[in-house]
Amino acid sequence: MLGYPECQAVNAPLNHGNLKNLNDGVTHFMGCVRSSDKASFRQNPNLGHFYPKLEQRIRDEEARIQEVREILEIQEINSDKEKIFAKFRVTLETWVEENTNLPTRKFPAPKLPNTNSEILKEREEAFLLQDLKVNAVYFRKTGNGENSYPAPYDHPDLLPEKFPDQKIPLDQFLQNDSEHNPLMWKCNEDMIRYFHIPANNMEWEAISRYYNEGKPDLGIPYRKQLQGEQKSKTSMLLSRQYWRGLQHGGRPDLPTHTCHMRPRCCPISTDPHNLEPQPRNLVLFMPYMHWETNRRRSRAAEVIRMHGSKPNRWSPFGDVMTDLSHPVGIITDNHTISEDCSEQVKTWLQRRHTGPMPRKITHHMKKDDGMSHLGRILLLAASIYEAMDAYADEKLIEKYLTSQPPLHYRRTLDQFFYWTLRDTRSRDMDQVVYRETAVRPRLLHQEHFKKDLEKEKDKVCPQCTENVRKVPRVVMVDQLWMWILDENTIITCFPKRWGRNKPDPSAVQKCIRTRLRSARIDEVRSVYDLAILIIDQCSRVFFDRTQPSDLQPHVMDSFANAIGRVTNKQTIAFHQFWECTRLASRRYNCHHLPDNGTAKKSQNVLLDINPEGELLREINDILDEIFIMKQVKSQELAVIKAFYKNFSKILYPAIRQEIASDHQLQDDHLTVATSTSRSVSPGPSRSSERSVSIDSNGWTRSSGVELIDGIETQLSDLNDLTEAAENARDGLKDLLTLKQQQASIVEARESVKQGEETLKQGRAIILLTCVTLCFLPLSFFTGFFGMNVQELTGDPPLELYRYSEVLKLMLPISFVIIIGSLLIAFSKLIRASLSQDIHEKQKKEMNKMKAAAIKISLVTKAKTIDKQKGGFVKAPIGVLRGRSLHKHQLLTDVEMANGATQVGN
Repeated sequence: MLGYPECQAVNAPLNHGNLKNLNDGVTHFMGCVRSSDKASFRQNPNLGHFYPKLEQRIRDEEARIQEVREILEIQEINSDKEKIFAKFRVTLETWVEENTNLPTRKFPAPKLPNTNSEILKEREEAFLLQDLKVNAVYFRKTGNGENSYPAPYDHPDLLPEKFPDQKIPLDQFLQNDSEHNPLMWKCNEDMIRYFHIPANNMEWEAISRYYNEGKPDLGIPYRKQLQGEQKSKTSMLLSRQYWRGLQHGGRPDLPTHTCHMRPRCCPISTDPHNLEPQPRNLVLFMPYMHWETNRRRSRAAEVIRMHGSKPNRWSPFGDVMTDLSHPVGIITDNHTISEDCSEQVKTWLQRRHTGPMPRKITHHMKKDDGMSHLGRILLLAASIYEAMDAYADEKLIEKYLTSQPPLHYRRTLDQFFYWTLRDTRSRDMDQVVYRETAVRPRLLHQEHFKKDLEKEKDKVCPQCTENVRKVPRVVMVDQLWMWILDENTIITCFPKRWGRNKPDPSAVQKCIRTRLRSARIDEVRSVYDLAILIIDQCSRVFFDRTQPSDLQPHVMDSFANAIGRVTNKQTIAFHQFWECTRLASRRYNCHHLPDNGTAKKSQNVLLDINPEGELLREINDILDEIFIMKQVKSQELAVIKAFYKNFSKILYPAIRQEIASDHQLQDDHLTVATSTSRSVSPGPSRSSERSVSIDSNGWTRSSGVELIDGIETQLSDLNDLTEAAENARDGLKDLLTLKQQQASIVEARESVKQGEETLKQGRAIILLTCVTLCFLPLSFFTGFFGMNVQELTGDPPLELYRYSEVLKLMLPISFVIIIGSLLIAFSKLIRASLSQDIHEKQKKEMNKMKAAAIKISLVTKAKTIDKQKGGFVKAPIGVLRGRSLHKHQLLTDVEMANGATQVGN
């Protein structure tokens, strides 16, 4: 599909694809044609016979837009949310008034119908069922006899759309009306039909409409069948072992992402009287992988958290692991970021911003003083568009997410495997595909966010332009529900991506229709060929490399790039490790070399394991995601093998009856021979009815074998990625082991070095001890005989002490000081008693301070009471519940405070 610039560059009435495609015409009219040119576009004679169909589709789309707008405006009136439509009208009027070249124009609020909440709720439900479309595809045999084959068929009651784009509203598909419901129309033997419901909602039970029966109550517990009571075909097809019994989760104490159907493929009998040796009805539940942009996934997650199970009703299993909740989609007040910017850009801007706190990107944005009126108009218009685009999806979640039976919504890769986690937002934004499709922080140019660079303001940076265009994406896990009924009808259910008005070439249903549109003659010979095509498209769409213009991520390339980047960093780390060990060894062996700081740096590198730890964590995350993807593919393979086994049992008994006379049926050789003969044959002609049956069934089995081989090839590719990632992980573990051993060597060298230094210090201490021993007697004798005593000076006895008197004072005092110091140093009991006494003193001081504070507050209250009339004051309601306090009671409290003060003293 062309973009707007390319469309305007070409002078043609319709440039978005084929003229016969109504969707391209509506897209061109709504997005590219100016308001002043829309009238002339509708009257363009070049459209010819295409005009009536396009005009009807444009009118339908305009009516839908008007309906959504009225519902959203009524919701604004009935709620306290920000009036975004009113703000848009006011801002638009202000902008028109400021532009003198534009005529003054008012935009009054539209006259809305009844705003009653009950009527609005019914209107919302009716719009939801009318807006969701069920795709219908028909095949009908053409030709006569042996030359007949199923060909695409345009059902006359579903025109003007043609094969394979015929659609009907969901409410028409679910209503009990045999005249207007295509599911209740009789399907001829020469016809194959396929219906697709765009959501995994167990409440939209369409099987009863197929059998023209009443809807069974499947929510009641199991009970014994009453005598004479006859089971309906619907109740047998949706019995507990094939429907509600296969559901995982669904309890109110579990998070909503635990709801899914266990992978199965089972034949089901609908005959209540006779035992069928091989039932001809099949039911299939299979997981498959798809993708979604991170912004749309975040919006869907917010709506699910708003209307899903409450956290306080969570089961004990969720307490095993808990993730940190990170805000999704946050920006700063001074920067506006479009949808195409990644969360890493927003996080980087948030860290650099030093002003106000960040806020979420929502539809209720506050007025930014630094933004022009035109900027506000564009922002509000984008918010209105986003609200209208996702309205149907939000209402689908709001109505059916917690119903019984519940809606099974899309899950992320971590929600598929770690279903016990309450919140997986942080894990979802750490996916390999997200990191590969988002902007890396090191590619952000900081100078482009500065306002003082006048010279660079008009310069366009190619790197920044590429960063803005990047759209971060995540891996999702969806479910395929399929019923094959009576070998002529297929009903499937699987979800679509978030939003409505977007080109989605990688959508599963769109890929199926594209493949059916370009299918070769006689490629779909039976209902099982069509089922194989649907299953094959679901299993391969995520690994399809033929979508160059789409945003679909190339998963294998993303994982290969991530593993290669880790391997490259591992190689660099090994090189750095050996270089540092060489420098450390050289420095250790050559002590005479001058130290310029390289020895310390190399030692720090050898002892730092944080870089290798980060790489090991990253490679373990990669291995974890590859393991989860292999689990999904293994479940797909098991379901497809069961499907192949079941439809082979259905097809080949008929062949055995036809050729029972000659007993020449050899399954394996027949498959190869018939597939080979069909590939050589130019057309659908056959020699006999028997050969047609054998070739048709052989082709179906050959397609089933190719489908199984395709899944095994994808598993083999994932195994190759696993092997490469494990090699990188083993290398990192070896590097960490070498660093640990090197750390032991460094520690041993440091121990030897410390031992040498200790030896040197010991020798110095010995020398000091010897010197001390030499001077200790001298010091003693000098001090002892240098005292002024009578025995040495010969003075009169009344003026100086004698030696006996000096020793009586010196020896007891020295003895007491030495013994006390030894007791305090070596006695734990004495130290504990001393610390307890200090603690008690501090506690008494605190009690005195508290008692004084209470006394002051109560005295203040008493003085306030004295000022009141009558000496009474009424306490506030809700605190004392209207009871009165007398001032004498407060005085009593003052006396108690005085007593507390005395106790504290």
